[in-house]
Amino acid sequence: MKSFTVQLPNYIIGKNVLQGIGKVLQHYGNRVLIVGGKQALGKTKDELEKYLLKDNFHIIEFMWYGGECTYKNMEAICQKAVAENADMIIGVGGGKALDTAKGASEKLGIPVITVPTIGATCAAVTSLSIVYSEHGDFDSLFQLSTPPIHIFMDSNVIANAPVKYLWAGIGDTIAKYYEVDITTRGKRLSHSARMGKELSIMCVDPLIEYGKKALEDCKRGEASFELEQVILNNIISTGIVAMLVGQENNGAVAHGLFYGFTLLEEIEKNHLHGEVVAYGVLVLLMIDNQMQVVDKLYPFYKSVNLPTCLKDLDVINDRNYLEPVLKKAVEAPDTAKMPYSVTEEMFFEAIQKLEILGR
Repeated sequence: MKSFTVQLPNYIIGKNVLQGIGKVLQHYGNRVLIVGGKQALGKTKDELEKYLLKDNFHIIEFMWYGGECTYKNMEAICQKAVAENADMIIGVGGGKALDTAKGASEKLGIPVITVPTIGATCAAVTSLSIVYSEHGDFDSLFQLSTPPIHIFMDSNVIANAPVKYLWAGIGDTIAKYYEVDITTRGKRLSHSARMGKELSIMCVDPLIEYGKKALEDCKRGEASFELEQVILNNIISTGIVAMLVGQENNGAVAHGLFYGFTLLEEIEKNHLHGEVVAYGVLVLLMIDNQMQVVDKLYPFYKSVNLPTCLKDLDVINDRNYLEPVLKKAVEAPDTAKMPYSVTEEMFFEAIQKLEILGR
C-alpha cells in the first residue's frame, strides 16, 4: 500500500484579516512578489503595503498575472521571481490569477499564500492549477506538490466584489458533492477519500440554506454571517474535499461538459466557470437518472437564477452546433472518471430532457 500524505492549508476569514499576514510570512523569508488580477491588486494594494512594510518585508512588485492561467504566464512570473530573489509569492484575485501564482511557486519551489478577492472557486486552497491556452480553452491540469500555506479571506473585500462571482461559486461548489458522489460509487475508499466524501455534503446543504440571503447581502456589500458561510463553503469546503478525495475522484460530467463549452465564443465572453458547471450538474443528474435530486435542486436554481437550460447560457439547441462541444466533453479527463462510459448521445439526450423540463 502506497503512503499518502494529506496537507491541509491554514485559513482565516473575517474583516481586515490582512493585518495578520506578517506573522504568517515571517517564517519564509523577507522578499515578497505579489501576483494577481489588476482589479484585485487595486483593492488590496494599500492594505498589503501597510501591513507588510510595517513588518519590514520587501515588496518586489505588484505584478499582473497576465490575464489567463497559462504556462507562459507562469514562466514570466518565475523569471521575475528569480531575477529579484523572491522568497515567496502572494497570489491575489480570482481562480485564474491564483492558479497562475500557485503554478509559478510550484515551478520555483517557493511558498505561496493566497488572498481570494471573490468567492467563486476553491483555487485559493487546492494543490492544482487549471491551465488554459492563450485563446482561453482548456489545456491541462497542473498537479502541485503542496497546497498554499495560508489563505486570507477578507469578507469585506469579497462582499464588495461583483455578486456574479459569488453566484457562480455556488454553482461550482454544488458540483463538488454530486461529482464526488458519482466518481466514488462502488469504490473501496481510503480513510482520506471517505472523509472527503462525507465532508462533501457541506458543498450543498449550507448553500441551499444560506445562498439566497448571502447573494442579497453581497449586492449590498454586507459581510454577513450568511455571506461568510457561503464564502467558506465555496472556497474551503470544496478545496479540502478536493484534496482529500484525490484527483481520481475530482470532477466528472459537469466539468467535462464545461470544458466542451469553452469552445464556444459566447461562453468564454459572457459566462463564468461555476455558472456553466452548475448547468453541468443538472446534465450529470439527468445522465444518471437522478430525477428526485433534480426536483430538489431545480427550485433552488430558479430562486437564485442559476442556469437550467441552454438559453440561459446563450447556447443554441442544435445538434450540429453542439457537436464539437459534445465531442470535447466526452474526451475530457473528468468525464473519464464516471463509473460508466458516457457518450455524445447521452450528453445530448440529457440536455434535451432539461430543455423539456424548462418548458
